[in-house]
Amino acid sequence: MFIRCYGKVATEPYTMPYTGARVYSLEELCYYIGNNIYTITEDFFTKSLVEWLDKEADQKVLANKLDTMITNKNKLKDLVVTILCACDYYREFEIRELMRVIDDIVNLPLHEKSKIRADNYMRAGLYAKSAAAYRKLLTGAYAVNFTPEAYGDILHNLGIAQFYTASFEAAERDFKEAYARNHRAESLHHYLYLLLMQGRKDEFERECIEHGMNNAQLEAIRNRFNEEKMKVQKRIIDDEEIERFKEDLRKAAGSAI
Repeated sequence: MFIRCYGKVATEPYTMPYTGARVYSLEELCYYIGNNIYTITEDFFTKSLVEWLDKEADQKVLANKLDTMITNKNKLKDLVVTILCACDYYREFEIRELMRVIDDIVNLPLHEKSKIRADNYMRAGLYAKSAAAYRKLLTGAYAVNFTPEAYGDILHNLGIAQFYTASFEAAERDFKEAYARNHRAESLHHYLYLLLMQGRKDEFERECIEHGMNNAQLEAIRNRFNEEKMKVQKRIIDDEEIERFKEDLRKAAGSAI
């Protein structure tokens, strides 16, 4: 998407703390906030954002104002409005609508806010933090506030975090329990994929049959797993080839000297 920028376009982008998206101007920052408003929390407004606005985006006045507001712990709405009103990317009625959305977020129950924060950790690839946050939701006082389906969805996300930070077995248990609660095919398939990853082919087949799958569905899951496995192996090979190529270049440069 093309975004018209009237201010300075930064040489170095600002990288979003959760999604890893990069912006090069104040207008792009406003666009990002508007299109990700449900994930924006007070944690979004950091000293590094202030520094980028000051040094890279040439927004010294805005940077100073935000710095003071962050220090004074101003409300989320105030922080968002300050940035959105610093340029003409959004029209007044659009800003008012975004403020209404923020009011909805601010008024969310604490367990929903905590879920948003855990999801943000997940988006950022902070799997250990997200796992801890999801466990707190599942075992703490907030757990009673979730429907069985929502509880299962949190378990599913915990399974993803466990996959990266703990073990296949831990992730497998989470996906299996997630499916028992949310009945989502995605959770079931993740559970079955993990059985295949661990070489437990007989158990994989028994579980497929137990969940009412026919031979065609069983083979479809197995084929999808093998396709994804080949993609991962190819990426590993490509990365190794790139490293070998870099090493050859370094050796060539050394011999040329």
